[in-house]
Amino acid sequence: MYKQFKQYVYKLLIPFIRIYKYLNWRFYLLTAKEINIVVGAGPTKYKGWFSTDIVTLDVTKESDFRKYFSKKKIRKVLAEHILEHLTNSELELMAENLFKYSEENVNIRIAVPDGFHSNINYINIVKPGGTGEGAEDHKNLFTVISLSEIFERSGFRSHPVEFWDNEGKFHQGYINDKNGFVIRSFINDKRNHNGKPVYTSLIIDFKKQ
Repeated sequence: MYKQFKQYVYKLLIPFIRIYKYLNWRFYLLTAKEINIVVGAGPTKYKGWFSTDIVTLDVTKESDFRKYFSKKKIRKVLAEHILEHLTNSELELMAENLFKYSEENVNIRIAVPDGFHSNINYINIVKPGGTGEGAEDHKNLFTVISLSEIFERSGFRSHPVEFWDNEGKFHQGYINDKNGFVIRSFINDKRNHNGKPVYTSLIIDFKKQ
């Protein structure tokens, strides 16, 4: 009952949230040297980055991109554990919009649950309909191959950063750099405190070809 009440109040506040976010955006646009956005950020905020969520930036709608990025294009994008909630057709629209409204030297950092992870318990947690928090809404369980293919069809090239391959080998190249901080990564997730990749993400940087 309480959860339903919170959702009801949130819906009532959406018009005000959109106005507030847009005013914040205008200030960010005036002061930022480059446009860096966090997609599906929720309450997450990083210095130098503009946090968005679906009520301010629906990644499937070109009209939303035109509203924000027609004057100054995107330099960096960070999306951590968001894309698994989108269908393939929605992902294709997102990739097309990002390609059109980003700079030539854009870096798009995507982090999602890894479908090639060697631990079956991990897979059962993150798969669509899995036991993990939010997994009931997951539409995809990506691998380094399947996620790369989606963005490559829209003109990007993939640079895998952290991932499991199809032979069950873990590859770790992620560092905390300026291209985006990923909490659910090998070096940042506390579940990996013993040095073993217990909970990792599939992390890929996409750039224009």
